[in-house]
Amino acid sequence: MNSSDSSFHTLQHDFPLEQRLEVGGSTSDCFLVRLYGKLHFLKRLKEPLRSDPRYVAALRKEFETGYHLEHPHLVRYVSMTDDAILMDYVDGDTLGDFAQHHPDFFAKRKNTDRLLLQLLDVVGYLHANQVVHLDLKPSNILITRIDHSVKLIDLGFSYTDDYPDTTGNTEKYAAPEQLHSDEKPSPRTDIFAIGRILQTLPCADSYKDIIKCCTSEDPDKRFQSVDEISRRLHRSASLRRFLLPALLLLLLALILLVVFRPFSSQTIQSSSLDSPAMPNDSVASSPVTPSQPIPDVTSSTIAPSSPSSSIPSSSIPSPSNPPSSSISSPSYPSAPTSETTAPSTKKAKALSTAELKQRIQAVVEPVFRQTMGHLRDSAWNSHTEQLYYKFFLPYNNQAGVKVRALWRQLSKAYDIDEYDFYHLYSDVDISLQNDLYNQMKQNSSRQGE
Repeated sequence: MNSSDSSFHTLQHDFPLEQRLEVGGSTSDCFLVRLYGKLHFLKRLKEPLRSDPRYVAALRKEFETGYHLEHPHLVRYVSMTDDAILMDYVDGDTLGDFAQHHPDFFAKRKNTDRLLLQLLDVVGYLHANQVVHLDLKPSNILITRIDHSVKLIDLGFSYTDDYPDTTGNTEKYAAPEQLHSDEKPSPRTDIFAIGRILQTLPCADSYKDIIKCCTSEDPDKRFQSVDEISRRLHRSASLRRFLLPALLLLLLALILLVVFRPFSSQTIQSSSLDSPAMPNDSVASSPVTPSQPIPDVTSSTIAPSSPSSSIPSSSIPSPSNPPSSSISSPSYPSAPTSETTAPSTKKAKALSTAELKQRIQAVVEPVFRQTMGHLRDSAWNSHTEQLYYKFFLPYNNQAGVKVRALWRQLSKAYDIDEYDFYHLYSDVDISLQNDLYNQMKQNSSRQGE
């Protein structure tokens, strides 16, 4: 599709941007646009990146991948300009924000099952169309305001037959094969991220088995397709529908047994006491040895011995004190106490943004110089462009390992937001790449002179 023929391209000057949105990342700004009364979402590259062919190519890749896809749980791509993509606007919150603002929603298993099945449906649709998303995370999953339905966004890091080269990921949700090997991604790469997403939800304990299978380090031990996860969810839902009524009936039967058994025992006892005395001829005919005295039938009938003398009291159930062996009360987890919830060590005050960025740069920049610094004296051309991307993956892997180690170290000592930390890492990474790219372009200009 020629971007110059785009309807949005010809109308963007007639319809000014209505509102800038407080979303987006380190590479793009986002705006609310109204066309013919309908709201749209505009994603535009930041000003310094609009002339960079790498980011322009990544933007075109996202549009061309999404433009041919149509699914009720996938945002619809409308049009593209030289530096922006126009999409349908989705009125809702990211999954992370929605879970934070509506924790009671996830208290019902059926609500989470519904969202998860919608996510699995759209991810399965992508896989059926030869697209692996590769950046599944709560911030790329929108929950609509009216129906609380899933809308998946951001295909910028996706892998397709037409665009097999991809280096982007979000480390917290990325599968091991994305970070540490040259193995091509597969549907199991997205399945790993789905398990990580489930871990962030308030009801994660209800999906322990699914999470364990999704997040296995070995791709062969994960679910092999999202359809397998869907079948597991449907099976669990069916068991809950039939098992719960059966358990309730069993519990009711046990309660009735405990309550009515003492009364039945007392009824049998009283009926035996109220029975007529044995006839004399019956007594005479019964074989009694001389050493055994004949019992006084009249006295034993009128004044029976106390049950406690012959039967242990602990063996006679009582309505007010049912035997513990008949039925037991369900056990519930104890409420967390202040001793268990309080942190073991008090963290120091949060680092300033400047100091945190400086620490990240001190870790990342040496790796960048070691793996890619030798390109600074080269001119940007087709050959060096291939070299650039060849060395970028080893750099990205090595820097990622060091940054994750830095995060573990700092998060134990300081009160740091994980999103802010990795956002600063992204800023440092882009700054280093832009500096190298601009230097190579200058070298190219000098050689042209």
